[in-house]
Order: sequence, then structure tokens, then C-alpha cells
Amino acid sequence: MSIIKFELKEEHLKLVKHLTWADIEDFTTISTFGGTPFGGLNHHEDMGVILYGQPEDFDPFEGDPFDWTEEQKTEMDKLLIELPLAIEIILNAQTFELGEYKTKFHIREWKLIKK
Repeated sequence: MSIIKFELKEEHLKLVKHLTWADIEDFTTISTFGGTPFGGLNHHEDMGVILYGQPEDFDPFEGDPFDWTEEQKTEMDKLLIELPLAIEIILNAQTFELGEYKTKFHIREWKLIKK
């Protein structure tokens, strides 16, 4: 019997809060409308603002003010891929409680095992 474990983090909740549900086609790709699941055109830009805030010197008319590190981009990509599983846990467990959850592979009944 296979067990799946997943840590539901604050970052997952922040991202779920900002999803543009009507435009979601696939979490891991850009939609046919050229946007992201968060309503913008670049998922790093959208997620960076949600997770790290807008740069202090932000000017939308002057170049690219977003200079996320490779580490931040890697983390954002990982969170984006994890988002469907985070939503599954939130809906199945009917909670937004952060922590480590587990379930059986063939029976998806997520249980909180560690806060």
C-alpha cells in the first residue's frame, strides 16, 4: 500500500487565494489566452508579487522591475506544480490548516499528521 505525503504551506494558500478560476486550463502551462492561472501574462511575475510583494521602485512603464533570483523562480515553479495537490487536500480535508498531510494512493482521504 502506497502512502502519499504532502506539506501544505502558507505559500500554497496565498496562491490559491489569487487563482483566476475562470481562466484555468492547466496549472503547469500558459493558457491559450496567453495568461497564467493568476490573471497575468508571466507566472513568475504574478507569483513573485503574491509571494514576495511588489518591488519598491515598481514602475509598469519602465522596463522589467522584477528581478527574481533563480532560487525564487525554482521555488515558484515547484509551488505551481504542487498547487493542484494542495487544492485537493484543502477540499478533501475541508480545512486550510497548514502542516503535513498523508493519504493512501488509492483512497484519497487526506489526514493532517503534523502541524
